[in-house]
Amino acid sequence: MSTLSEDSPWTAGRRAAGEVAIPASLVLGLAAVVAFAYYHVAAVHDAMEVIASVRRKNTLVFAMVSTSLTAGLIPWALRMALKSLRPVYPWRDLLHSLIWWALMGLVVDQFYALLTFLFGPAPGADLTPAIVLAKVACDMSVFTIFVGAPFNAVSHLWKDLGWDFTALRAQLGSGWYRRIVVPNLLPNWLVWIPGTAIFYSLPADLQLAVANAIGCMWALMCVRIASHSRPSKPLA
Repeated sequence: MSTLSEDSPWTAGRRAAGEVAIPASLVLGLAAVVAFAYYHVAAVHDAMEVIASVRRKNTLVFAMVSTSLTAGLIPWALRMALKSLRPVYPWRDLLHSLIWWALMGLVVDQFYALLTFLFGPAPGADLTPAIVLAKVACDMSVFTIFVGAPFNAVSHLWKDLGWDFTALRAQLGSGWYRRIVVPNLLPNWLVWIPGTAIFYSLPADLQLAVANAIGCMWALMCVRIASHSRPSKPLA
């Protein structure tokens, strides 16, 4: 298990952001091409409408299954293929990842629905840049800072501690957010500010699907980011 370096949380975050910059740029570039093609290429539009139809008919199941597969199963399979990233307890790791990301899929799906309720567009109305900007700002400030980043960081830390609640409580003492979550924020914003701008520019029924495609890469990045925020010994 990797240990926390002597760098400050922001320094660790900058390092992690630098490490994910190239793969993030590639995946985000591909996501942007897909979003553009949805509006300009009939074949892509029709294919994505099939996904949107499945999501409309099975909203909660789609959220849970698609998120657990893209952020849980696929990254786990890639980690198993790479010795340096292989988990110590692979089957427990898989179970944790599938359950965690299924739950996060539900949370995120409902959050996207809330943003549509708050900012629009209303049914039949046009999607505007102002709506996209409002959703991105709310997501990256409120949701990321208070829900996404801390819950994901703590979940990964708990897994790295062998699912030991006693050890986890020892790490969540004074300054835990700065020490554990802050290194996660910079790479998080690096990926998800442009990422949210891309998928919020699509219809509501396609947002989670595209977010999950980006999230598949992000789940792998979280493994690496965790090495910058993992304490070497419990804190009193």
